[in-house]
Amino acid sequence: MRRRKFLKYCSGILGSVYATILAVPALGFLFSTLKRGRKTEQTYQLSRLDDLEPGVPQRFTIVDQRVDAWTKYPSGPIGSVWITKSQDGKVTAFSSTCPHLGCVVDYVPGDEEFFCPCHAATFQTDGAVVSGPAPRGMDELKTSIVKVRGEQWVEVEFQKFEAGISEKVSIG
Repeated sequence: MRRRKFLKYCSGILGSVYATILAVPALGFLFSTLKRGRKTEQTYQLSRLDDLEPGVPQRFTIVDQRVDAWTKYPSGPIGSVWITKSQDGKVTAFSSTCPHLGCVVDYVPGDEEFFCPCHAATFQTDGAVVSGPAPRGMDELKTSIVKVRGEQWVEVEFQKFEAGISEKVSIG
């Protein structure tokens, strides 16, 4: 083998090794960002059980640090939920996001129903659609009662769902 061919061959190998050394961390960084912003659900302790009035939905704002694929944002509101305690003490929680187009659903105490002001969708207190363009009922969230320092707290597993479709599909 001639000297020039040998040096050309060695340069090619060293260049390939160098490129691989640079590419592996870069690819690792890029692929990790795809997974980083996809937290599917998080639990939040929102209220003491005794503070909930039976039969009256109460809205609670979820405050947390929002993270997308590239950026961490300071803590702030990321959503809200409606929590209702029944007369027998059972707790239910619904996302306050309308399943039609993602507007915020309000509660109308006089009518005892939830109302979306964007397209006039109405929902029963159990989340079922009464009228309007919503493709499904309000999205129910998992709840549990946890004991913290001797008191019972309502814990909600908060997640967001895709709007505009009839199936309940979590988007994180």
